[in-house]
Amino acid sequence: MTDRPESRLSGKELFKSAAKKVKMGKKLERVMKGDRSATSATSHDTSDVDGNKSPEPYSCTGDFEADYTELCNRAGLMEIPKVVPRPHRPGPPPPPDPKSATPMSQRESCKSARSTRMEKVEEPTSPVPSEQEEPPPTTYTTSDKFDYFKPKVQVELEKPEDKKSMTEVYIRGWKVDQKYIDIFKQCFPAADKLHTIDFWNVGLTDNTLAQFAAVASQCLNLRTVKLDGNPVPGEGFHQLIGEDSMIVSMSLRSCKITDKGAELIGKALSTAKTRNQSLCALNLNSNMITDAGACYIANGLRMNRTLLVLSIANNAIGDEAAKKFGEVLSRFSLTHEEVVERRKVLSEKGAPDVRRSPISRRAESRDRPGSQSSRSQLDKSMAKSGRASSKAKKDKKEDDKKGKGKDDKWKKVVSLAETLGKASKGKGRQSGGKKGQGAGSITEAETPDILEIINPLLEEAERVDGELLIPGNRALINLNISRNRIGEAGLKSLLKGIQYQITLTTLGSRSGGTGLMRLSVQKNSFPLNHESYLKMQELMMTRDPLYKPPSKTPDEESTSQATGS
Repeated sequence: MTDRPESRLSGKELFKSAAKKVKMGKKLERVMKGDRSATSATSHDTSDVDGNKSPEPYSCTGDFEADYTELCNRAGLMEIPKVVPRPHRPGPPPPPDPKSATPMSQRESCKSARSTRMEKVEEPTSPVPSEQEEPPPTTYTTSDKFDYFKPKVQVELEKPEDKKSMTEVYIRGWKVDQKYIDIFKQCFPAADKLHTIDFWNVGLTDNTLAQFAAVASQCLNLRTVKLDGNPVPGEGFHQLIGEDSMIVSMSLRSCKITDKGAELIGKALSTAKTRNQSLCALNLNSNMITDAGACYIANGLRMNRTLLVLSIANNAIGDEAAKKFGEVLSRFSLTHEEVVERRKVLSEKGAPDVRRSPISRRAESRDRPGSQSSRSQLDKSMAKSGRASSKAKKDKKEDDKKGKGKDDKWKKVVSLAETLGKASKGKGRQSGGKKGQGAGSITEAETPDILEIINPLLEEAERVDGELLIPGNRALINLNISRNRIGEAGLKSLLKGIQYQITLTTLGSRSGGTGLMRLSVQKNSFPLNHESYLKMQELMMTRDPLYKPPSKTPDEESTSQATGS
């Protein structure tokens, strides 16, 4: 009897617990269903959002700091080098104003200040005031702890208040990899006033150098590029100074350039068919160039009449390369390829091919009778010059309407500068006053200031012993070949080249330039008291534009006046 109610109670309890479990199971089921539907809905929504949303391309505004920061954030860079203004050495302090205080009053004020300080120190109750802080140094600037070593992008602004007036960029001592090159691809072309890029020891590779060269070609006002301390295995620095490059100055110091890179640079300077027409200064200091590489660079100067300053100091250059430079500076014989190209250019210009000596002319006149070839050639040249002048007028009018870019202007000036000077008289002012002109329009006032770049193949040649000889390069005015291995033989060749240039200058022949005005050959393999070196120094001293003759003593002035009277 006692077991039955217990069994009934246990049955009821079991029933209740089972009912509770069923209810809980239904609730859990509902919750799980709700969670699944919610998660499916959210995943569906997120998938829709991800599918519909595409990252919008960023268009640079010309504000380098804002563009650079935004592109770095989009690229997912964790640490972004800051954009800071380039530090400058502080200027000299202003001179003291003499009207402010006399020396006696300054002494009296110092004494009074000392006495008041002593009185204040003796008072036990009053606190001791701190002396005036020492002014900051004026000869250098300081930075906080390790801030100097953190990667930065230093910029130079034309106007500090205008963020879009960036003119120079300096990156020093940290690696510029592919991510940063991709960012600079967009930032640099948008900076309209950027004219200088200096990447010192940034770890460039063949790929990043090629991409940097492509970026440099898109910067319309870029004129100076410095890539010092960037050894690249492929040595493809010639990509920066191609035929259409607008870079004026390039520095490649300590880039471990060998003869391979020197050959590429020499061919980029000029060949028989192509030549660089913008580069004026090239610095190849402290590299690994030997005689073979220096000969390639000298060959690049044969047909180049734009480069003014060349430095190949601190390399491994010997007498062979020095002889090549002496030949290029004086006069040289044309190769077969150059002779063929010369004939093509002369046939297009309608000019005579070669100037012969009177002896060769008389010998040739005995062999064949006179003909009308010279007369017909003269007629052809006159007709061609007339057609060129009319074509120049038409091209000038079209340029004034369309406003072509700087490249078109440069090419047109090189080929038709002399013709435009005659054809644009009286018509340049009509287009000069318009504001909407492009860079291709040439006014009458601008035409005389433009220097015509003469093709070296068009210079007057002379046939000697079956070879065509033309005057050498007289456009180069500064050559630095110091700290090399040049001996006496190379020194004599350089001296002959200088003497030839001075002879042409004294005869009044300045069509090809003035010749070398500064030559640095110190610290080579010849003694400083060598006769050729002393003579070279004597010749170059008066040609140096910075040379100042020593001032005469009173005795010398009196003797000169006495002899003059």
